[in-house]
Amino acid sequence: MSYQPCDIEGEPLPGTELKEVWKVVDAPENDKFQYTHFVHKINSLDTARKKLLASDSRLRPDRYALEKGDLSKAGSEKS
Repeated sequence: MSYQPCDIEGEPLPGTELKEVWKVVDAPENDKFQYTHFVHKINSLDTARKKLLASDSRLRPDRYALEKGDLSKAGSEKS
């Protein structure tokens, strides 16, 4: 994502160039869901607090099975 200073009509100001303010990083290897590194980090139990609420979705066995690629186990855990 880039920007360039413009005049009131939206035309780029003379002598200005595009400035990059954000860039998409490559997805982690073997990522089936197109998640970013950030999402993998916040979904990880490694970065969780020591004591989790019982309602924390990271504790759900269906979610864990899905993350590991075991679709049949994930489906049976939801029933």
